[in-house]
Amino acid sequence: MRSIGRRRFLKLAGITALTGVTWALAPTVPALAAQDAAAPRPVTPVAVPTPPPRTVPGLHSAASFDTPLPLPGDRSFMGLMDGGARIELSATSDPRLPTGDMPPAPPLCFQTEHGGRPYWNPTLVIQRGASLRVRLINRLDAPTLLRWHGLLADWRMGGHPVMMLLPGASFEYRVTLRNRAGIYPYHAIAPGFSGRQTHQGLVGLCIVDDEEERAALAAMDIEPLGAGGTGAFRATLPAPGNGPSDVPLLFQDRRLDRDGVPVYAPGLDDRISGLIGDVLTVNGVAGAKLDVVTRMYRLRLVNMCNARVLHVGLARPDGAPQPFTLMGTDGGMLERPLPLQRLFLGPGERADILVDLRAANPGDEWHLVNLPFDPMRRAGAASGGAGAPGEGEAARLLRLRVMQRVDYAQPLPVRLCDFPAAPPLPQGPPRRLHVSRGEVLGRPSWLLNGQPFALRHDTNADLPDDFPAPRVPARTTEVWELSNDAASIPHALHLSGFQLRVLERRGSPPQVAALAVAPSGCSATDTGIKDTVLVWPGETVRVLADFRDAPPETQRAALYSRVLECLDDGMVQDVSVP
Repeated sequence: MRSIGRRRFLKLAGITALTGVTWALAPTVPALAAQDAAAPRPVTPVAVPTPPPRTVPGLHSAASFDTPLPLPGDRSFMGLMDGGARIELSATSDPRLPTGDMPPAPPLCFQTEHGGRPYWNPTLVIQRGASLRVRLINRLDAPTLLRWHGLLADWRMGGHPVMMLLPGASFEYRVTLRNRAGIYPYHAIAPGFSGRQTHQGLVGLCIVDDEEERAALAAMDIEPLGAGGTGAFRATLPAPGNGPSDVPLLFQDRRLDRDGVPVYAPGLDDRISGLIGDVLTVNGVAGAKLDVVTRMYRLRLVNMCNARVLHVGLARPDGAPQPFTLMGTDGGMLERPLPLQRLFLGPGERADILVDLRAANPGDEWHLVNLPFDPMRRAGAASGGAGAPGEGEAARLLRLRVMQRVDYAQPLPVRLCDFPAAPPLPQGPPRRLHVSRGEVLGRPSWLLNGQPFALRHDTNADLPDDFPAPRVPARTTEVWELSNDAASIPHALHLSGFQLRVLERRGSPPQVAALAVAPSGCSATDTGIKDTVLVWPGETVRVLADFRDAPPETQRAALYSRVLECLDDGMVQDVSVP
């Protein structure tokens, strides 16, 4: 990794009116030098011509939802790859573009090659216990890095904001998978550039598999993604029941120019409240459809929007709501499936749902929908362009076109797995972390405990005594009380490298309180293992943070808002774990 001086870092990080980044520097900042522990091979930047703009696929058919949903397989985009093999990814704005492959690469993408063809933002499937080895080469003209969202990993390998790569540099991420089976997205998170780079396409999926999940899916005759190897699935149904029954759905929203090309140009309101796009996409396309049959499906919902909260429901052909079943959350399966009619999904959150289509008839059209709700963005407009689907407005997300009736008699299991026992509750008062509005360098910003991110751009885990960071005294559990100002926005707070259990919600808005399934105010999606927790304006959420299984060395975790514009403006706190 190339060393970087303070002056050049400030220039690259964009503490200017151009990018609007307002990272505060600690008084103890040394010369900024991040050394690559993996000692990667040097990379020489290569000048490339500016690629032609690429429009978002499916815009012509978005009104009728006629664009086939891209699925991980042998296509280039989201191509299915073995995560246990050593992989080299290039962050690039100029990918190879095979003729006729749909959808095309986004404006920015992570590119690799497999079998002599390019893959963009590949879907990595890896077994629990295996080793993930990914070398990232930065071929962009700005800093970048990979964030392995939700993976239990050493802080350097998980993608801490200080581990950014300069143009031309490289780094090898090495993670032994300790996570339960689940879906863990990866995306760009370089300070000052995470909103732009994720919006423009630097995002993909890492899927962890294990025996326990395979057994639960086998009971429902659901074949997990990747079970048949690379290229196992198709977007159409060549024979009855032969399509995928395990379907990842990666949601993003984007703002477009008049030609349909994604453009990232946030205004002041967007920087305060988060950027909400004009067009909702699923697996990279707008107006997506999926051909289905009358059986059970697992839909894996992944919200990778910059700021948009989704309020997900399922609608029958007549528009009536259709119940579905929650199978898992951020950190894998629940102990038992839970019936639902709707759920909220903040940026960075995931939910696995089971959709039973046995009551459907061939020719029916069901829809995964965004239900109306109050987005509660009290501190800024954060709305899309003219005619855009506003965040809280009703909108279709995916059309499910029922093609055939098939024989399917598998029951829904009463129990899914041996759910990990809850960690012990510690004694003493909770650690309080409050979101409030303040100023950094004269600009409005969101702060944690009134403290902007004190940027110490080095790879030392041991922070000085006077460094402003929460410090965990021992490798045990802590109760954290996450609270949000009433005049605020919904913040999805993410803790890197560790996991959370939601204990209680207080002061929840009525639309959230109505989803409670326990006296604690917790919803069904709070009952699983979490790494990202949505905290609404005026709400307080008590969580149990588990540090017992930290890697041997001192850890420097990060707690930040997954609203990427807020992250870019410094809403991050280092957390020191001895």
